[in-house]
Amino acid sequence: MSDVCALVVTFNRCEYLAKLLPALLGQTAKLTKIVIYDNHSNDGTQSILVELGLCDSPVPDEGKSVKELDGIEIHCLRSKYNAGGSGGFHDGIKYASELGCDYVWCMDDDVLPERDCLERLLVHMTPGRRICIPNRTTGAAFIDNAIIHVDMKNPLLYSIALRKTMIPANRVKDDVIPVEDMPFEGPLIDCTLIDEIGLPCRELFIIFDDSEYCARALHCTSVGFVKSAHLCKQIIPRADHSRLMGWKEYYGYRNQYWFDSTYGENAAVRVLRPFLSRCDLTLRAVIRRKWSNIRIISRAYHDGVRGILGKTVKPGGEV
Repeated sequence: MSDVCALVVTFNRCEYLAKLLPALLGQTAKLTKIVIYDNHSNDGTQSILVELGLCDSPVPDEGKSVKELDGIEIHCLRSKYNAGGSGGFHDGIKYASELGCDYVWCMDDDVLPERDCLERLLVHMTPGRRICIPNRTTGAAFIDNAIIHVDMKNPLLYSIALRKTMIPANRVKDDVIPVEDMPFEGPLIDCTLIDEIGLPCRELFIIFDDSEYCARALHCTSVGFVKSAHLCKQIIPRADHSRLMGWKEYYGYRNQYWFDSTYGENAAVRVLRPFLSRCDLTLRAVIRRKWSNIRIISRAYHDGVRGILGKTVKPGGEV
């Protein structure tokens, strides 16, 4: 029987967290431990944890609570400040992997695994496949894609959509296929791999930390997309290209440029791809007269290619 620790990184989504945690407790492949990493929420998250019986009292900053519930060891941690998803997964995976488990099952707070999700992931874990990711298809509202290839050789593929070769989940024939990218929405990770490749890059703050971790992992293992392991999204992403860019877009492009500069397989990708993306986005902003977008993309390019990472822009603040 495998020893699995589920890790949930949460920030200000207590209504979604309240649905997720019972789903973890009810998995057909029983978890041995659950780690809940609260990234300094201020929306009542701690009260929800107490109401669900996962801790006896609110956890203070930099504190933790450990108790047993239904034979599962529950660890509640609270950060002193919001370290972003990257910082949360860095610290959370470090803590979880040191508890002596075989696997760490990582996820954001806004997902909802079906009862047999973990069981189906475990079936496909092998010495040569030390990460398995679930199928996030959520009815007709969201169709997941298995990303079977990420091109890091062609500098002209500067947009995320163009560089990725994807198969819609409903067209995947085998129950497990190899992939080259993953989100931190349900990957089951062998702790021996964590020992080998280390922890997610906390300096990215948000966005691209999962892709960067997968890029490192692929040097040591295959990553499998498991079609029958369902983990639904409670929040369906909606693209809105009409609005102005903000702090999230800054982090997204900054980290994309850093990723290309770091993991590009030739000088053209490392140097030319970020530049072409910047030119394309700047031209689009001029055509649409979105002048503030030019400032944001310029800073993202400057910081990304120079490796200026960390929490450089306050969430919700002006770039």
